[in-house]
Order: sequence, then structure tokens, then C-alpha cells
Amino acid sequence: MGEETEVPRAKPAAKALEPAKAGSGRPRTARKHAGRSRSAAISAMAKETTKARTQKAASGSSGGLPMSSGAGTVTMQARVDARFARDLLEADAAVLGLGSASELVREGLRLVHRRARELAMAASYDEFYGGQAAPVSEVTAALWSE
Repeated sequence: MGEETEVPRAKPAAKALEPAKAGSGRPRTARKHAGRSRSAAISAMAKETTKARTQKAASGSSGGLPMSSGAGTVTMQARVDARFARDLLEADAAVLGLGSASELVREGLRLVHRRARELAMAASYDEFYGGQAAPVSEVTAALWSE
């Protein structure tokens, strides 16, 4: 009962950028095909991916967007160039006052979402006004007449 257990700490942002070490850190499919030649392993993984996509399509899941897990959050991932990631984490995050890679990604997704809403609104205006400029009220015209 008097034993202390060490609690693992989160990696600093710079550590998260280090390349993965070979061995047990490899994805499960890579470990599964480790005894095969490179081309045979790639071919086998491609077949498994195709099979998984076919099964997903048959089950009715689009596979495009994450579905709600009921927990209120989902995990979204993307691969980015290591140099770009380093710039984001070491320079941009500090300028924006963001303390982690997760905060940086959330802020980026908020900006993408805001931009998409702005473009959708602009398209809505264009559709409503048939591509013409929106009419100006009499008050606005009087205030801005030159």
C-alpha cells in the first residue's frame, strides 16, 4: 500500500514532433506485415484498406466525417509536414497564446468553420440578389452621397 506509482506526463510540444521510433511504435498493420517484403506488405495493407472501406460503405457509414460517440467530442487527425508543424508549435502558438497542439488545432478548425459560414452567407446573398449588388437604403445613400 505504501508503493508509489509513477504517473506518465504529457509530452512537451517539441517531443511530439520527434519522428516515431521503429519497433513497437509502428501501426498494428505495419507490425502485422513486418515479415513480408515491402511491396507485398503494401499490397496486403491496400487490400485490407479496400476491404474495410467496402465494409464501411455497406454498413451505411459515409466514412467522411466522424460520427458522434455520445461523449460530446470526436478526434480529428491530419498529417502535416514536420517543418510546418514545428513552426506552428514553436512560433505561431506562442504568438496566439495557445499552449498545446490541441489548442492550436481547435483554433484552426474554428477559423475554417467561420470562413465556411462566411462563404455560405455570401453565396446566399448572391443567389438572392441574382448576382447584382444589394440595394442601398435611402438613409445610407444620403449619408454616403458624394
